[in-house]
Amino acid sequence: MSWKHIRNLLFSSSFRFALLTSCVIWFSTVAVLVVMFFQLERDIWQGIESNLENRTRQLLENAHNDPQQSTENLINEFNGETDSIIAIPHGGSHRGMMSGRNGERRDIHRSFGLSSPPGYLLNQNQSVSLESGKLRVSRAITLPNGDTVVLKENVEYLHTLESSLWKTLWVGLAVTLVLALISSILLTQRSLGRIHQINQDCQTIMQGNLSHRISYKNNVMPAGRKPFADDYDQMAFHINSMLDEINHLMGRIRQVSDNVAHDLKSPLARLRVKLEQAYEKGPSPEVDESIQEVDRLLAMIKSLLGIARLESGTHQGFEKIHLPMLLNDLEEMYQPVFEDKQITFAVSSEDIYLTGDKHLLIQALANILDNASKYTPTNGSVEVRATVSGDHDCQLVIQDSGPGIPEDQFERVFERFARLDEARSSSGFGLGLSLVKAIIGLHKGQIKLANDHGLQVQITMPRL
Repeated sequence: MSWKHIRNLLFSSSFRFALLTSCVIWFSTVAVLVVMFFQLERDIWQGIESNLENRTRQLLENAHNDPQQSTENLINEFNGETDSIIAIPHGGSHRGMMSGRNGERRDIHRSFGLSSPPGYLLNQNQSVSLESGKLRVSRAITLPNGDTVVLKENVEYLHTLESSLWKTLWVGLAVTLVLALISSILLTQRSLGRIHQINQDCQTIMQGNLSHRISYKNNVMPAGRKPFADDYDQMAFHINSMLDEINHLMGRIRQVSDNVAHDLKSPLARLRVKLEQAYEKGPSPEVDESIQEVDRLLAMIKSLLGIARLESGTHQGFEKIHLPMLLNDLEEMYQPVFEDKQITFAVSSEDIYLTGDKHLLIQALANILDNASKYTPTNGSVEVRATVSGDHDCQLVIQDSGPGIPEDQFERVFERFARLDEARSSSGFGLGLSLVKAIIGLHKGQIKLANDHGLQVQITMPRL
C-alpha cells in the first residue's frame, strides 16, 4: 500500500466516521468493563461482610448457649471448624499488623483496587491489616462475659484475583482497540472502493460519454424499485435517473435545433435561387454579399444536419482503412497550405488499420488542421503522429505551436456554436469541433485537448 493511498485513506471522511464509531464503541466497552469491575468489587466485599456477619452470629450464639464456657475454649471450638475466618483473643499476637487509625488504613489500601475494602466496612469494630505480608480483615466482638475476641478473615486471594483481572482488562482493551482500528480501515476501504468507482464513472461521463451510467453493486438494480439497495446504490440510482433526464432534455434541445435547421434549408435554398436570378438581371455588390451570407447559412445548416446524423449512430458504409495512406492523402492536401504560411508540416504513422468511413475521418482531421493553420504563427510547426497506445488502440496526435486555449475551455469548444472570445472576429459558426467530436464518437473513439507548447489534440480510436 503506497503512502499516497494511506494518506487518502486516513484523511477521508469515511475513515473519520468509521474511527469515530470505533472510538465510541471502544469507550463504551471501557465503561462497561469499569462498571463490571466495580460491581465485582462490591459483590466480593459484600460476600466478605456477609461471611463475617454469619461467623460473628455463630460465635455469639455459642457463647450464649454455654455461658460457663471459658473464652479460650470457645475460641478453640470456633477455630476447630475449617474456615478462612479465625478468632483470637483481643490483645493477642498481631505480627505485621498495620498500625494507625482506620482512616489511615483506608488511605493506604485505596491503591489496592479490588483488594481495597469499601469505606462502610472500616468502622470502629473492623479494620484491614497486613500480617506477614498477607491481607486480613479483622472484626472485634464483645462476648457476653465481657471479653473481646477478634475475628480475622484471610482475603489474600484478592491480590491474585486483582492482578488477573487487571491483566485481562488491559489485554481486552488492547484487543478491542486493535479490532476497532482494523474494522475502521476495512470499512473505510470498502466505502472508498465504492466512492472511487462512482468517481470514475462520473469522470467518464464528464469526458463526454453521456450514455455511460454508474454501476450498481452486483449489477442488480430493479428499475423504480430499491428495497434491497444500499446507500451507494440509492445514490447511483438517483444520479443515473438525473443523467437520463438531462440526456432526454439535451436530446429534445438537439432535436429542436435539428428541426429548425431542416425547416430552414428549403426556404434558404429558394432564397438563394431568387438572389441569383436577381443578380443575373442586375448585378450588384449588395446582392452578391447576400448570396454569400445565404451560402454561409446553408453551410451552417449542412453542418448541423451532419452532426445530427452522426450522433444518431445510423451511419453505415464502414470499411477497412489503412491509416498511413489516409494521412499521406491529408499531407498532400495541406502541405501547400502550410508552405504558403511558412509553417513546417510533418506526418508520421505506424502501420495501423482502422474500421470506419474514410471521408468522414478526412473531414474531421481537415477541420483540426484548418484550426491549426489559423492559429499557428509564421515559422511555427504542425505535426501529425499516429502510434499504437499501451491499450493497443490507435493514438492520433495533432500538435501545433500556436498559443493553445485555456484549460477551462477544453470541454466548451466541443459544444455547438461555442467560440472563444478571441475567435469571434473570424469566420465560422463554432461547429467545426462539434462535427469532429461527432465523427470520432461515431468511430467509437475519444478526443481530448491539452496544452504542450501549443495545442495538442489527442484522438484515441480502436484499431483492427
